[in-house]
Order: sequence, then structure tokens, then C-alpha cells
Amino acid sequence: METVERHVTLPADLDEAWELLTDPVDLAGWLGREVVLEPVPGATGSVIEHDGTRRHLIIDEVEAGRRLAWHWWVEGNDETSRVEITLAPAARGTAVRVVETLAAGTTGESAASASACASEAWSHRLLHLEALLLVAAAVRG
Repeated sequence: METVERHVTLPADLDEAWELLTDPVDLAGWLGREVVLEPVPGATGSVIEHDGTRRHLIIDEVEAGRRLAWHWWVEGNDETSRVEITLAPAARGTAVRVVETLAAGTTGESAASASACASEAWSHRLLHLEALLLVAAAVRG
């Protein structure tokens, strides 16, 4: 199975980082253009990405302040991938680790393409998350 893993350290404590990751208002600032995600196991949601791609999701696991995991898939495609986001205290804030395990049926050239797309997407999402935090800090003064 192909996996994509990305890390970022946010200059924020665990509570603030968790809030950015799960607050309905902030989700559209980093995860997609439109996001419906309730951090409750079994909850369903959706993400419309900036390119218009629509994903559906089901929340698998939540450990408030520490971990959020879901399965998601592109509308019209039955292949799901699993996303797990974990938070941990770090010397300069909170370490955020994202691991996306791509659909089991993805192999060969399609796996390489899917992995490259997912890798680029998570790099952009985490960059947006960092920017969101900086804007929030500037607004607070």
C-alpha cells in the first residue's frame, strides 16, 4: 500500500493546533474550499477541493487534542484512502503529522500518480494551515 507522510511544526500549543484542525470555520482555510467535518467517530462529511474535486468522508477515530482519522474518497470513485493526523508537543509548538494511506487497489503507474498528487496536496494543505495560524496570531495582536 502506498502512503504519503507529511510533517509540520506549528508555533502553537496543542489546544490551538487542534482548534485549527477541527473548527468548522478554519477547516475551509486549509483542508479545502468547502469542508463539512465533525470530529466525531462515525460522522460523515465532505470536502470540495480548490480544483472542484468533491470528496466524501467518514470519521474513523478521534482522540481530542491528539489524533483525527478518516476514510475519504473522490465522488464517483469507490476507492477509499485513510488519513490520520496526529499532534504532539514539540520544542517550538506542536508537531503535526499527516499520513494518508492510499486505496488498496491502487497499483503501478496509477499508484505513483496518486501518491504524487496526494503528496503535493498535503504539502499545500499544511502550508495553508501554517498561514492560517499566522493570520490568527496577527489578528490577536
